[in-house]
Amino acid sequence: MSQRRGLKMSVTAKNFYRRPLPETCIEFSSELGKRLFTEALIQGSANIYFKLASQFRTQDEPAYCGLSTLVMVLNALEVDPEKVWKAPWRFYHESMLDCCVPLEHIRKSGITLQQFSCLATCNRLKSAVSYGETNPDFLQKFRKSLVNSVRSDDQVLVASYDRSVLGQTGSGHFSPLAAYHADSDQVLIMDVARFKYPPHWVKLETLQKALCSVDTTTKKPRGFVELELKKGTRPLIMYGLKAYVNVNDSDFATSVISWNEFLLCDPLEDDEEEFQLCCRKFGQCFAPHALCCTQKTFDADQKNSCTECSSDQSEACKLICAEIRKTRFAEVFSSSAVAALLVAWPFKHGYSERSDRIGNLAEKYKKGFSAETLNEMDQLTTQIRTLICCSKPPVVININKPDTTHSKCSKNKIGESCACANDVHL
Repeated sequence: MSQRRGLKMSVTAKNFYRRPLPETCIEFSSELGKRLFTEALIQGSANIYFKLASQFRTQDEPAYCGLSTLVMVLNALEVDPEKVWKAPWRFYHESMLDCCVPLEHIRKSGITLQQFSCLATCNRLKSAVSYGETNPDFLQKFRKSLVNSVRSDDQVLVASYDRSVLGQTGSGHFSPLAAYHADSDQVLIMDVARFKYPPHWVKLETLQKALCSVDTTTKKPRGFVELELKKGTRPLIMYGLKAYVNVNDSDFATSVISWNEFLLCDPLEDDEEEFQLCCRKFGQCFAPHALCCTQKTFDADQKNSCTECSSDQSEACKLICAEIRKTRFAEVFSSSAVAALLVAWPFKHGYSERSDRIGNLAEKYKKGFSAETLNEMDQLTTQIRTLICCSKPPVVININKPDTTHSKCSKNKIGESCACANDVHL
């Protein structure tokens, strides 16, 4: 019997019970690791460790390092998600972090540094991203930010780095930094992949090199993120983007291209016709992507009914919904979610006359919004910007087709009538 069991084990796929740390890293629980921590603690450079350690977790999925890191930070900073995890408890879990990238996508591909920052911002954190650089000035900046974080009780530094540079297996990874030993210039990494590596110390200069590794997805270096709670704010509770849920990122990117081309066209002479046309075009492009987090039907939306809000959110939901529905944009759209998306759209000043007109109107409404609604719009804008940067249009191979580099809506074709109005289907 034992021989048969042994034979079966010999032909199974190779598996691992953790990995040995390379020489570049010092295990936290080793004698040297303990001494480094003790000295860092005495020097006051391990304060944030206790907040992080009390919420230290292991990522649930191989590609969830970014999500688990953020969950750990959010709970360590005592951020109330204002969503129920499992009744009656409100507590952050990876399954709740889907406002910028859907969980199914993250499970397959992980997240980028910019997407991580978006998730943090949408969940009430100030997020300052610094992309890795090889120069001494960056190392000095990194060290200064790290010291500020580890000496505090309310600031966390998260590193996005390349494991291979540290001599570890794997590539891109996220983890929070919990302590700093000044004499040896080493930092304590609270590795959320605890099934693979335990917490460990590493030279700051070595970690700097790992931050400079280029992410093949974004073509930008990795880096670090400074996080702290934005007091007096809420996470997104009313509106959002449902890209990747019923549509994929290439669909969203295609809609953005179509919208930007439309904005390049000269506006119509009649102001009311121009306004109606812009709203219809926006709805045509983005109605499939607009999400109302708390309402399921247009009827409930128009009645400002927020039946799915928790009791402490219901008033805020009603206020946000009511203020959005008072805008001229909401007069055109059936759902306030599409109107909210247009109000929150990140218009670039000077992009075109049409863009400036619609963007200025959106800004006018924002000035009259309550703090609750303005917070919702600001976070929705962050979500939109992130998805614009991270989504990619489908590859189109043109064989013996005319050049379509210039949009028909551009002002290059002087004297020709614009056909953009005919493209907007009601």
